[in-house]
Amino acid sequence: MTLPRPRLRGLVVKLALFYALLSLPTLMLVEAVILTHEFQRLMQGLAEGNLERAASEGAAELARHRPWQAPDADGGAATRIWLDAWALRLQQPRGGLTPDESYLLLELSDRPITASVLAPDGRELVRTPALGDPRTTPPSADELARVAVAREAIVLRDDGSAYRTRRALAPLRDADGRLRALLSVELRLPSPWRHLLSESSFESPTVFGFLVVFGLASSIFLAAWVTRRLNRIAHAARGWSRGDFSDRIDDHSQDELGALSTLLDRMALDLKGLLRTRAQLATLAERQRLARDLHDTVKQKAFALNLQLATARRLLGDAPGAERLEQAQRVTQQIQQELSQILDELRASDADLPFSERLRTRVVEWSHLSGIATDAALEDVPPQATQIEESLLRIVDEALSNVLRHSGASRAEVGLRQQAERIHLVIADNGRGAPQQPAAGMGLRNLRERALLLPGGQFELDERPDGGLRVAVSFLVVETSSR
Repeated sequence: MTLPRPRLRGLVVKLALFYALLSLPTLMLVEAVILTHEFQRLMQGLAEGNLERAASEGAAELARHRPWQAPDADGGAATRIWLDAWALRLQQPRGGLTPDESYLLLELSDRPITASVLAPDGRELVRTPALGDPRTTPPSADELARVAVAREAIVLRDDGSAYRTRRALAPLRDADGRLRALLSVELRLPSPWRHLLSESSFESPTVFGFLVVFGLASSIFLAAWVTRRLNRIAHAARGWSRGDFSDRIDDHSQDELGALSTLLDRMALDLKGLLRTRAQLATLAERQRLARDLHDTVKQKAFALNLQLATARRLLGDAPGAERLEQAQRVTQQIQQELSQILDELRASDADLPFSERLRTRVVEWSHLSGIATDAALEDVPPQATQIEESLLRIVDEALSNVLRHSGASRAEVGLRQQAERIHLVIADNGRGAPQQPAAGMGLRNLRERALLLPGGQFELDERPDGGLRVAVSFLVVETSSR
């Protein structure tokens, strides 16, 4: 079967493009939801005082490891190095400012934390990073007064920017407890949505590569598992529309397309049998019409002609030419006999139909009369001798009669197929199983006897695993040229 290639505007390309376009906003949405959730946890930790505690611990560490000296003594280099190291520790993914969410700091901003050392009057002495964000508004006089008398860090006011900003100020005191400087730390982060829309954290090559791989994988999957199978269905349907029912989809998958293909194959078989039956019935109807017309016209006129010749022969007696009338009468009688033979041949019965169609008609009529749903999977088999086909019809009649009388079934199945040199006939139901009544037992014995009388006949009777009875008959194929 030669299948058409997927078109550029076909289902494969459309679905692959749809999946690729859908994946990008989906990734962004998932990223935004995760970032928003973790961001809220980070903000909750900051609201609980994580930044203030970090500033207080940092001030204590700076005072303990580096007894205070004016930054001007070394140009502030040593203090700046300590500030850099301390800010990096606060940004660590684990054990940083917020133990479980500190990784968000570098995810949302390149430099989320800025630290500096201020003089008691608010002047900036040392800042890290040296080339970082613009300086924020210096502490007010009230804030300086508050931190001068505080033992721990305090939170400063927000600067009102579009970023989520939180600042803390911790006092730096000497051994005598005098205020020598202030440690300022500022956390400045954009909201997750602002970060995704304006400062997307997605790496462009990574996203592009993902879309390419996703699109190719989707195309391969759709081409192999969807459109190829749809093309097989379309190819078979085109053949069926031309009256060629030799093409089969033969898709045995267990998914929806496989189930659809199985139904379509069965429909093709039914259509093939229906068309053949309709053609044969049309032929039979035409033959019967011709037989009626010949019987009502030609045969009646031949009969009348024979009567008139007989009358004329009696009237002439032994007159000259009477023997010619006798010859004409014999010819007329021969015409009547031959016409009768022709009419007998034209008057056809259902015995001229293929056996599978005769059996299908029998099964459909039984289903209508009994009210039991019946599935008939009947394949074409070679013509058999008349007595064999009649025996098979009797077997089906007896088996279906047992189903109706004894099984209590709601569904029956009749199957006919040829496998190698044998023909198999199966009648099954979903009823109670093997009947126990004597009458039913006699019916089963009749079935067995009829089956064993067939050429190489075999008979099987067993209960189905899901309930019900199965009668199987098989026999050797005996092909006949005509019946």
